[in-house]
Amino acid sequence: MNKQVKIGEEIIDLREIDSTNNYAMRLINQGIASHGLIVKADYQTNGKGQHGNIWTSEQGKNLLLSVILDTQEFPLEDQFILNACFCNAVASLLMEHYEIKDVRIKWPNDVFVGNRKIAGLLMENVLRGSVWQYAIVGIGININQVQFPLLNRTTSLKLLLNKEQSLKQSERYLVKAMNANYAAFLKDPEGIFNEYQQMLIGYDEKISFKKKGEVFTASVVGVSKSGELQLLFDGSVKKFRHKEIELILD
Repeated sequence: MNKQVKIGEEIIDLREIDSTNNYAMRLINQGIASHGLIVKADYQTNGKGQHGNIWTSEQGKNLLLSVILDTQEFPLEDQFILNACFCNAVASLLMEHYEIKDVRIKWPNDVFVGNRKIAGLLMENVLRGSVWQYAIVGIGININQVQFPLLNRTTSLKLLLNKEQSLKQSERYLVKAMNANYAAFLKDPEGIFNEYQQMLIGYDEKISFKKKGEVFTASVVGVSKSGELQLLFDGSVKKFRHKEIELILD
């Protein structure tokens, strides 16, 4: 892996595609993917969300992109930490470049402002035996969309700042944030992971969850290296996989 190649030195800019993650995967399968390559699109006909969900977005309103990373030198157990790295990058973009307050991460990979979602990530991995060859990090950030008819608890930069935003400027800010956080991941993955955990909604505070129709109160104490949420309730820490529990937002 050429660590000197920065994320975003090469960008494929598409008007319309089924999914930027799918396009990136096709490049990998064809043997023509390169580390740091970004695939971006104005519109996705079949945008991919976490666990089979669909990511919907108006044409030309938001940032929709995927980053290809050469991960052959990384241990398999760092997969979720790399996911955390890019969640941190999106959060830092919002806080540092747009001075937005109350930015939090909803486990495992949604970024919220207050109780409204502004961004989502989807990381897909390519494994060959025990070698982690590539990661594709898909990122969707709501920039100028103001109506979300199929979604509750959703917001955008335009809604938060009451002003149309430059997609090109947002893209440049995101690329800068991704490079900074990725460099930090290479130097100190544990530090990146700790930062992610402390940004989580419910970290060290009591919030409500639902499991099989039953509501319970717990506090987030962290996340395991494999991505399981660790909750403290009834005097002990228990681990939960994604979709096993649901966070209840006020």
